Amino acid sequence: MKIQLDFIKFYFQISDVSMESKQNPIEILESLFIIPREVPKTLLKNLLEMIYDIQVTGQEFIPESGGALIVSNHTDYLDIPVQGAFAERKIVYLGKYELFHPQEEILAYINGPNSPFRLPPLSLTKPFIEILLNSLGGVLKKNLLNWGSMPIIRNAANDSEMDKRAAMEYYEKLETYMVDLMKSGELLSIYPEGTRSETGELTPFKAMAAKLAIRAGVPIIPSGITGATNMSKPMAFLSGEAFRTKIRYNIGKPILPSEFPTGPEKKAAKELTEILENRVKALMLAPEGN
Repeated sequence: MKIQLDFIKFYFQISDVSMESKQNPIEILESLFIIPREVPKTLLKNLLEMIYDIQVTGQEFIPESGGALIVSNHTDYLDIPVQGAFAERKIVYLGKYELFHPQEEILAYINGPNSPFRLPPLSLTKPFIEILLNSLGGVLKKNLLNWGSMPIIRNAANDSEMDKRAAMEYYEKLETYMVDLMKSGELLSIYPEGTRSETGELTPFKAMAAKLAIRAGVPIIPSGITGATNMSKPMAFLSGEAFRTKIRYNIGKPILPSEFPTGPEKKAAKELTEILENRVKALMLAPEGN
């Protein structure tokens, strides 16, 4: 499935989710189903605590307000809900485009050349199914935005209609957008490894997180998680291992902009990345004191 180019326009207007007069009736109806963030957060936290033995330290190191960047090692899909459910303030996450538009794959099948919906009597129901699926997708998208998620195209050159030059421009705009988010007071989460570690061991950090924090002039909050590796997989539940595992998430003291390395951005980002990697490695072993 190729992501349409008009997604770019949507993405950079993504903060506009209010019920303004320019919204059509379906969008207004979708807005009525927005669930306050505290509801899923509380439910998720309770569910996690029922299944796993979770201990979180250092929540006091997350500033109550103001832009900041929180970074962590990435071991499992569990990392994000543990971080988000146990933090007092909203954290903004970058999620792949498909999570915000789950209906598109189904719609592609319904409208495909071999779809049974091309012929009567199912063809008569297709318009209503399309409206229903788009409405459900719209409700999900609005709730994800309200809870702190932002969609991105992870592999723009291959997963969209963009050529390589357009993809590069997209990533440049995306970086600017993330910087602007933090400058506007949001707490953004990034996993500098760039992917999950299959073994739970820390892998080398990429410099993007440090570069964004330098550009935004906001504190970086290092954190480290252990015990979650493979604990969201079905086998962990079938074997009972998930119900015995201990997950430890330690949040460290912020690195203030005044403590960032100086000099050219590339050099400063590289040095700051090394500092971050060492701090996260230490937090994986033990919490930090006040």
